[in-house]
Amino acid sequence: MALGPLVGSIGVIAAVALLLSRDTGYERPERFIVVTSPGTRNVFWAPLPTLHDSTLPPKDQVVHNGQVLIDGTARCAGWICSEQSDRGLKEPVGLALFQKGGGNAWLYVSDPKVGFLYRYEVSLTWRKTLEAGPQEVVARDLKDSAYWLAVDGFGNIFYTDAEAGSISMIAAEDVSKGLAKGRTLLSSETLSQVASPAGLAADATALYWANLKGDQSTGTLLRSNVSPLSLANKTSKNASAAMTLAGRQMAGRHYVFQAAVKDICLAGTNVFFTGDGKSLFAVKADGSSDPTEVASLKQPKGCTYDQETTLFVADQSLNGIYSLPANMQKLRQAKHVRKVVSLKGPQQIAIFYGPSSNKFLQLSN
Repeated sequence: MALGPLVGSIGVIAAVALLLSRDTGYERPERFIVVTSPGTRNVFWAPLPTLHDSTLPPKDQVVHNGQVLIDGTARCAGWICSEQSDRGLKEPVGLALFQKGGGNAWLYVSDPKVGFLYRYEVSLTWRKTLEAGPQEVVARDLKDSAYWLAVDGFGNIFYTDAEAGSISMIAAEDVSKGLAKGRTLLSSETLSQVASPAGLAADATALYWANLKGDQSTGTLLRSNVSPLSLANKTSKNASAAMTLAGRQMAGRHYVFQAAVKDICLAGTNVFFTGDGKSLFAVKADGSSDPTEVASLKQPKGCTYDQETTLFVADQSLNGIYSLPANMQKLRQAKHVRKVVSLKGPQQIAIFYGPSSNKFLQLSN
């Protein structure tokens, strides 16, 4: 099949979508990607494609360069420094962003090399650039832990400790009190389906996590049968029960175990995940499907959903952020995967929404 007609048809479809959006008054909200880059010690940001960008032919679509949001090499030094002074970043890995509407957001960044969890207030300037406020210490004593972070719609923070075999939560109300202590929700000591937990995600109904040492017995990707708040409050007798989304169903299909599920993200009715291989997989959140390879990259890492139609995934080796359709009713190989942001060694990602997103986010929640 010739590429010319295909590209042309894509442009026509996108143009029709743009015209329809003008007629209905819909405007895609301003969106910005926020990215950790452990190798550079920095946290980056970049604008994401607008609706107009999608009408352009591939050769004219802009790939934005990542810009420094938090310079991890900058730190306070000398006798004037205090406990509240900026410590810089040694190896920022975990990332989670909490935002209500299109206002300022709290950005959480973990630095497992030194054992700290930080937060920064992120805002959009009049120049349409992102800026981060002063560094604040949320928790310490997390050395070689909290490589993965998640946040729910209430602002509660979740993190895993693969070595200890635990999944913990810091309540939103405890964050502002200073040096909050995590509360263990699930542990390998009491639940066999917690096997060196890694990536995780949370919504109002369930907690999802990946097992580094998952197998056909324990599962590699799981979902709790109760909400994260029920886990925290221990209000359910089945609080430790979980549904295996990937692992047991894959008996005889060894590739998902070789992938070693690590990073996961939620996108509507789908859960996407990556591991040590080149594949981006997806599975239905209700466990009604087998894992399906939806894209092949090089070294995919973290991913995030724009609450609309698009999934973004970081590729550490390809030094970029890639986009693909997320709202698949039937899981399949994505036909259109394109690079939208270029930066060195991206790891975890999240989306910041501009002020125009306020109404959009209220509708999508």
